Amino acid sequence: MKIKKLPWVVAVLVVACTGYYLFNSYPPKIRLTAQEENTVNTFMEETTTRCVGRYLIDMPASFSVKSDNVLAFINKAPVTTKRLYRPAFEQKIRRREMELKRTKTVNPLDMPFLKAVHALPAGMEGVIFERNVNNSEPDVGRILEAHLYTNGVAVEIELNADNGSAERYTERRNEYPELYQNTIQDKMAELTALLKRISGKTETGIPYQAGFCLPDIFIADGSFRNKESINVIYTSQKYKAIKLNLDTDSFTKSDSALLSRVLEMNKAIKASAGKTLRKGRREINRIYTEEWLVAGKVDENDEVLRFILQANETTPGENNPKMYISFLQRSLSEDNALSENEAVSVWEQITGTLRLRPGAFGW
Repeated sequence: MKIKKLPWVVAVLVVACTGYYLFNSYPPKIRLTAQEENTVNTFMEETTTRCVGRYLIDMPASFSVKSDNVLAFINKAPVTTKRLYRPAFEQKIRRREMELKRTKTVNPLDMPFLKAVHALPAGMEGVIFERNVNNSEPDVGRILEAHLYTNGVAVEIELNADNGSAERYTERRNEYPELYQNTIQDKMAELTALLKRISGKTETGIPYQAGFCLPDIFIADGSFRNKESINVIYTSQKYKAIKLNLDTDSFTKSDSALLSRVLEMNKAIKASAGKTLRKGRREINRIYTEEWLVAGKVDENDEVLRFILQANETTPGENNPKMYISFLQRSLSEDNALSENEAVSVWEQITGTLRLRPGAFGW
């Protein structure tokens, strides 16, 4: 009996050793000089936890995000935010309403451009402008343009809607009822429900309930999960050559994983006279990831560093959203630019803190 069990024992040991090798021999240990170690310690001296989508990650406190470096969508509806004082928000609303009222359409039958101004429910600050999509398209197509003020943050969300109930559309509506329907009421209810779940927060604020983070706001989960995505770029006045880009969503699925796109990656590396510093698989806080670290040439005397990490790239879902992280250093000649070893060490420490936010999922 003992002899018969031996092959199974060997097989188990082989699998265990293979797993250990795959996730423990990579990444290789970086050997830094004393000067490089001092530079890395200075870079990572003070870190702050940031909430991006449903993930948390720690990065140097000197890195922050500007409002125009955030691209976010909820169910394909663009979401923008900006920190404003209340008087500035109120002035912004007044000016926007005047602008919409002054807008003329190509076809006079599509006037007025601004169809209605809807107040938000009691206890909420802001307004929803119901307007034409643009000044040339028929006014069947509408945009519900919401402006919300919450905890010092001005939020804008645009939702597409239709209203083909005008008498002049009767004939077309009878022929194409699906194109000339009136969805304003349903879309208003959808938009208002979303606005009620939005609250302003600080860039370093960490929510504890289920939902999705942008730098300045938190969107709590509702009765059903939205399709959500955010791309955010962090920059630093101290390290001006460096950009940290994070992109996460729960629905974009890639047909292939990063490390399987060898031909594509090698072609891009060759085009930039570059080289691979390292590539491989990492398990970070129970998240399976793949990374590829590359150095390329700007010219004969300068170098660009581009590091990429992908998580859940081929298997995104509601409880395991995709995450893409990239590190870009434009030039080694910039002040406070990192050497290859320093950049790899910094990258390893920052990405090593990636984890799903506790409480991010309500089910």
